[in-house]
Amino acid sequence: MERRWQLGYEHWRLRCEKFKELEENQTSPISTRIAGGELATRGMFPHQVALVIQQSGGALIQCGGSLITTQYILTAAHCLGDAIGARIYSGATRFADTEDAAEEFVVSHRDFEIYPGYLGFGGYNDLALIRLPRKALTSDRVRPIELAGEFMSQKFLDSQPVTLTGWGSLGDSPDADAPREDTPLLHFLDVEVLDQERCLCYFLPGLVSQRRHLCTDGKYNRGACNGDSGGPLVFQWRNVSYLIGVTSFGSAGGCELGAPTVYARITAYLPWIRQQTNDQLNAINA
Repeated sequence: MERRWQLGYEHWRLRCEKFKELEENQTSPISTRIAGGELATRGMFPHQVALVIQQSGGALIQCGGSLITTQYILTAAHCLGDAIGARIYSGATRFADTEDAAEEFVVSHRDFEIYPGYLGFGGYNDLALIRLPRKALTSDRVRPIELAGEFMSQKFLDSQPVTLTGWGSLGDSPDADAPREDTPLLHFLDVEVLDQERCLCYFLPGLVSQRRHLCTDGKYNRGACNGDSGGPLVFQWRNVSYLIGVTSFGSAGGCELGAPTVYARITAYLPWIRQQTNDQLNAINA
């Protein structure tokens, strides 16, 4: 086993030799916030929802999610680790603001469906569904988003402009002990889909999967960060918005290092999503 790992590492090292200047950014993936984004306006991203998740120890964590049917939210599996319940806010631009939201939902762990291949840590198979207790009321502020089509392959998406959204921190604190810069307002960021090989070489071998992950370029020190986990990555094609990724991880060193943001690739999980949502997607997309 050790010999096989060594051979795999050597293959990765040789493959990534041409990206030597990126080695300093090859760190463990734990950070996920939007840096360098712009303020969203009401109704601009009607699929975006805010999640306040309660863990068994009593702590509250912040994540994002996407309304994919009137009764299902898609988010990251790591957001629901050790979770016993959550409050969900739709149609809001202010995070977890009952007065600003179109609706507020309360769910328990029984409403969570974590992808069965998720290991409980890391960014592999980092996907989960939340079933709402009732159907969301659609409006100009609240509307399910279409899921990526099977044809939206890496080759199709390479270098294409895409948009990520969230309520996460706006940048790295200059002082490691200082509190991060949080914002209650929804921000968005237009970035480009990154070449898969380049993304693989930013991180240690095995952290990024060609089939199950999608990456966006972190140039100009912009990307997703803490608090943006589970949020949507959206591709606009023929005047329709498509959910192509769910925010999973970035560089542990911070969100302003130029490192990529890594997402769970929607097309890799379409059969599971359709099965779990009882084909509600077919009715929406008809």
